[in-house]
Amino acid sequence: MKNKLIHDERAVAQKRKIGNEACNLLLSGLGISLLIKAYVLNVPFSQYTTELLCLLGASIYIVIRNIIAGNNVYETKGNGKKSVVLISLVVGLAVCISAGITNHARYGDKYTDVRFFLITLAMLFVSGTVLTLLIASPIYKLNRKRQKKIADELDKEENDIK
Repeated sequence: MKNKLIHDERAVAQKRKIGNEACNLLLSGLGISLLIKAYVLNVPFSQYTTELLCLLGASIYIVIRNIIAGNNVYETKGNGKKSVVLISLVVGLAVCISAGITNHARYGDKYTDVRFFLITLAMLFVSGTVLTLLIASPIYKLNRKRQKKIADELDKEENDIK
């Protein structure tokens, strides 16, 4: 015989919230650890490969599960395309700044002309923005398609009831 316990909804919601916060803290810690190892400590890539794979795996899992569950990944009302472009620009700028600082710290003496450094920064910005756009656009389209499918199913159920 199964033991069915009655759980208080508030307690269950609180436990889920705590688990969510713990997951966010762990993912943030992984990201910070990656940045410190890669840019501050200059350790070889093999030293932080596991953290990178865990961070990417968890991020991909979170996005896929949210899309499958029908949760809106971008959580915007009608501004999804704008938010994809804005996210891409912000990530491109972050890549440009972080890699630019690292490049200057490592190879600053090799830049005899400032133009080469500026060209490098421009290439970093464009490549970071385009790569992010190439990743975020399909996620946006899949998310929008799933949201439409759920809305259509709900409309069909509502029409069947009437």
